[in-house]
Amino acid sequence: MTSQTPTPKGLALALVLTGVAVALAGSVAALATGNRALMGIASVGFAMQFAGWVLNGRRNGGAR
Repeated sequence: MTSQTPTPKGLALALVLTGVAVALAGSVAALATGNRALMGIASVGFAMQFAGWVLNGRRNGGAR
C-alpha cells in the first residue's frame, strides 16, 4: 500500500532537514540577540525547505 503523502528522499530530504535547522537557528539567534539582520539567515533556511518540497513534488509528478 502506498502512502497518501509521499515523504521526501535523498536530496529533497537533505534540503528540508537542513532548512529546518538553519531556519530554527537563525530565528532563535535573532530573538536571543535582538539583531534583526539574523533573520536573513532564517530566510535562507525557509528557502531551502521550500526548494526541498518543490523537488519532492516534482519527483512525485505533482501529486500532493
